[in-house]
Amino acid sequence: DSDVEFSLNVSLEDIENSTTISFIERCLDSYPDVAKNLTFEILEDDAVANYDSLKNFITFVKSKGVKIAIDDFGSGYSNFAHILNLDIDFIKIDGSLIKNLDKDEKMEMIVETIVDFARKIDVQIIAEFVHSAEILEKVKNLKIDYTQGFYLGEPKEDICED
Repeated sequence: DSDVEFSLNVSLEDIENSTTISFIERCLDSYPDVAKNLTFEILEDDAVANYDSLKNFITFVKSKGVKIAIDDFGSGYSNFAHILNLDIDFIKIDGSLIKNLDKDEKMEMIVETIVDFARKIDVQIIAEFVHSAEILEKVKNLKIDYTQGFYLGEPKEDICED
């Protein structure tokens, strides 16, 4: 009964598990109004065993109104060619690329390239591991859409009421 947006991490193992997929289908069918507030963050994995199952999952959940993010972009399978073939809404730039952004010009060039690419394909960008005012300022200067990290707020225990 809320308009709060939230994300759930899913792995490729989850996506290839028929029990998990059935559970997700039942939940989306039972709570269709929640889907518009939900983003599935697909976790990194170097070995995409069944690329079709990934594409099918994305197509299915997006048909229900769910958004898709590629988590930890820049650290594994999420290369530019894969991104072009997936109907995603967000790229979450891996914290390993963000954490020294204020001190490492090469990292800044890589992040700029990812941001330029995302803009060209109309995908929003999230910077992970924003841990200081300096990093936040760099992220703002790069016009990254969203940020997350300890500087903005630490993760909290389950705050949902039963």
